[in-house]
Amino acid sequence: MSATNNTKAAAIPSEDILSRKWDECLSNVIVKSGIGLSVGIVASALVFKKRSWPISVSTGLGLGYALSQCERDFNPTLVPVAKYQDKK
Repeated sequence: MSATNNTKAAAIPSEDILSRKWDECLSNVIVKSGIGLSVGIVASALVFKKRSWPISVSTGLGLGYALSQCERDFNPTLVPVAKYQDKK
């Protein structure tokens, strides 16, 4: 059985896994910072009397959220996990 498990694990090369993670990370950065930019433009035009700080703040928030998701994808040990212990 260990031979079949090894072939299943080796079916996808590590370079492909890494490139998929980078592709997802870059697309998250582009999409989330773009959404933040558009929300900032709308908020600036409608609520804050055409000031520029809502645009930079919302773009930064979108970029920061995307980068934190990238960090979790590359290092899953950073995700906090609740640990439950049975009482004996």
